[in-house]
Amino acid sequence: KHQFKIPVVAALAVFLLIMGFFGLNLMRFKQRAETAAPIVHDNFKEGVAALLRFDLGAAKDFFQAASSELGDLTASSPLKTVPAILKNLFQISQTAVAFSSDLQNLEANSLSMVIGKKGALVIKLLHDIQDRLAQINDLSSELKIQAVSAGYEIDAETSDFSSKFPEVDRFLTAVLAWLEAPKKQRLLILFQNPSEIRPGGGFIGSYGNVTLFQANLLDLEVRDIYDPDGQLKAKIIPPKPLQGITGAWGARDANWFFDFPLSAEKTIDFLELSKIYSERDIKFGGAVAVNVELIKDILEIIGPIDLPEYKMTLTQDNFLEEVQREVETGNDKSQGEPKKILKVLTPILFEKLGNLTDKQKSQLLDKLTARFVNKDIMVYFRDSTIQNYLKTLGVAGEVAQLPDDFVGGYLAVANANIAGGKSDAFIDQKIRLESKIDSTGLIKNHLVVRRSHSGENEKDWWYRSTNHDYLQIFTEPGVKLVSISGDTKKIIKPLVNYSVSNYEPDSDLVAVERKGGLAFGKENFSAWLDVKAGDSKDLTIDYISLQPLKLGNLAYQFIFDKQSGMRGGMEYNIEAPDGYRWKESQSRVFEYANENPPARIVLNLTLEEDPR
Repeated sequence: KHQFKIPVVAALAVFLLIMGFFGLNLMRFKQRAETAAPIVHDNFKEGVAALLRFDLGAAKDFFQAASSELGDLTASSPLKTVPAILKNLFQISQTAVAFSSDLQNLEANSLSMVIGKKGALVIKLLHDIQDRLAQINDLSSELKIQAVSAGYEIDAETSDFSSKFPEVDRFLTAVLAWLEAPKKQRLLILFQNPSEIRPGGGFIGSYGNVTLFQANLLDLEVRDIYDPDGQLKAKIIPPKPLQGITGAWGARDANWFFDFPLSAEKTIDFLELSKIYSERDIKFGGAVAVNVELIKDILEIIGPIDLPEYKMTLTQDNFLEEVQREVETGNDKSQGEPKKILKVLTPILFEKLGNLTDKQKSQLLDKLTARFVNKDIMVYFRDSTIQNYLKTLGVAGEVAQLPDDFVGGYLAVANANIAGGKSDAFIDQKIRLESKIDSTGLIKNHLVVRRSHSGENEKDWWYRSTNHDYLQIFTEPGVKLVSISGDTKKIIKPLVNYSVSNYEPDSDLVAVERKGGLAFGKENFSAWLDVKAGDSKDLTIDYISLQPLKLGNLAYQFIFDKQSGMRGGMEYNIEAPDGYRWKESQSRVFEYANENPPARIVLNLTLEEDPR
């Protein structure tokens, strides 16, 4: 017995020693896991937030940090089989890193790939991104089940990101189908000149016809907008403010709608009706509107461009003035090709864009981001799936859609230069809206639009011209105009008697111009304001809500949509009724001001009873 007892005791001692060592490691692992958990959580949360705002570099860094933490935790596990939830998290983090890296690659290099006829790489990248997105989606769904079983909940931010997977997948599927189609695809680049402002941006004096085949750039043709209009047989009645300077509507004036998708579609329609494209049955899949500020950005990055045939060197500082002067007074105009300089310049720009250094690519991305935010670039696709996703990205230039139960205010000011030269290059516009909620809940609004013209000392007449501006004011529905003052009285005499001529109305234009109706779901008022060089003028509009607010603690939202290409600040203040205050300012008055407002301002306010 004694001989048997000794080995048993020894074996038991060894077993307890092993279990003690394992238990100690398990306890240390638990402590390690508890320490790592908030780090992983925060990195995932920040990574998701960075992805949602399209900060791809930051997203990759956050996911990489989470992956490293999870990798160390997995390696320190005393278990032979890593817990499923930990393994799942590690796989998600690694896939998220690869996903962010692919997005970075696409963002930085897709333009040079397309220009360099390496479209197959772009398509492969898009497929890889879609595949990784599907992997993350599947792993996330599995993780949710595991988390619930373990008694944990998934963050609202992470769930919000997961809910976007189907929408992103549909978008990628539509883009790939468009790119991989076994036919030539065409896009328009609309070169907008905000020196001659129009509701959808600047006047479209010229445009580019981009021809692609499976993500490879085949051709870029730059043309004067008057070329297709000269071969347009359709007789369409133009907008009423334009009837004094043109008899028929065409692509040159189609950028008339404050809603860019509608302006883009109308421009495409006119171009496709022109014999230049209709005889070859050419169709366009979409349009990209670019303001002249982007060209200045590109010149800042790539440096000056020499144009020997014009005896000039273009820089970011002189681009607009030199090109405008060449278009208006150069030799090409006398030969019937005033925009030829753009035909010469554009291919050079694209060639240089296809050969940017990594540093220049990074600089260009920063510039592009700023231009999208400022509404200097807008994108429209006829494919509804692609277009709807562009809206979620905030790059489509559409008018904000208000829900049926909207409680708040909306404002947009759309300007149109009608025979005012290029004077908008020297116009500074200040918008100030004062709203007051009275004791019954009615809102009284006092709007002042001040336009100042500083071009009096310019040597070119088109900058010194009197600025003839047709303004449209868009507000939330359910308001009544009280008064307009400071405006210029003007009677438009149409060049054509449309009642007896063979001209057709445009249904979209009729809907916008219809009196007593809403335009883009908004009330709208219009007026003319002429400002001579060296002068400033104010347009003042008072309007009041027709239905009172139900006073009490309520959420109130104010939305401002900026016009593409328009320079100037915006101020807004709203006064609460007696006995109430705004939670955000802790006073009866909430004030907001921005000297360079973004494409859209959304202010979420809370009206509450004042406890004092």
